Amino acid sequence: MKYSPTSEYWALLSRPMRATIFAVLTVGIASFASADSNQTALGDNFVDDVGGSERINLSGKLRMLSQRIPAAACYVDAGIKTETTTAMLNAAMDEFALIIGALQNGNPDIGIIGPEENARTNAVIDRLNDLWTPFSDLAQQIAVGDHSEESLLLLQQQSEPVLEMAKLLVSQITSEYANPAALLFADAVVIDIAGRQRMLAQRTSKDICMLSAGIEVEGTLEDLAKTAKMFDTSIMALRDGLPAAGVRPPPTPEIAAHLDDDIMSWRLVQSKVDIVLAGQALNPDQLGVLFDEANNLTAGMNEAVALYAEASKMGL
Repeated sequence: MKYSPTSEYWALLSRPMRATIFAVLTVGIASFASADSNQTALGDNFVDDVGGSERINLSGKLRMLSQRIPAAACYVDAGIKTETTTAMLNAAMDEFALIIGALQNGNPDIGIIGPEENARTNAVIDRLNDLWTPFSDLAQQIAVGDHSEESLLLLQQQSEPVLEMAKLLVSQITSEYANPAALLFADAVVIDIAGRQRMLAQRTSKDICMLSAGIEVEGTLEDLAKTAKMFDTSIMALRDGLPAAGVRPPPTPEIAAHLDDDIMSWRLVQSKVDIVLAGQALNPDQLGVLFDEANNLTAGMNEAVALYAEASKMGL
């Protein structure tokens, strides 16, 4: 099968996944041939010893949190389920900070053993931290109600470079720690797509809230349409398979059933997308429902990632 950056199917893969494919094709599998059965060698590093899979998974989660924070902040600012949305905002900020610290300094409690030793990876983490500090300060102001009318718009604007740097960090960490000898290409593709769905669900929620609150950043409506299309295309590719993009059908009945549930959850969110794309704003009650639906969808896709990862280890 031939993959080309100009292929329509190539767009299904995130940039970290594309970078990993190129890295694997360049380096080849031979360098992994001498790996011990319990420890996978990557150059002079032993991936399992330092929590390589956990680093990849948690760095990927930063993409979702970069969108959950402004989404929750929007609901807080709009007075939607204030107690719940404020708790979500605070929890997302705490988790983002925890993951950044763990990726750089290590945290055995969440499976990351020892500090990061790769200079390039540390440089990307430093750059993300530089963006995170003002971003989190602004989010905290919104959480406690001490902000101006422009704060939410500014938070939304700042979320974009945070997301882009989080994507770069995923790419760097994936290149450093991924083990193509243990993870088949087909498994890597579906795990990457399912993992990105978490971020897309939160981005959809954020865009709808911003538009319904009358805080329209230039291009938000177009971004919402693009994000929704990407989510829909990806979820159906996961459920039915898409051989042209290297996406195989679900490897187990459990994953297939789970994806059916995720599609049902997505249809609920999608109905709100259709309303907004038709030029109507959601009322506060509808926004409250969307907040719950988008978070349920995110949780469902997070579980799907875990199921795919488990299936890959079983060689399914």
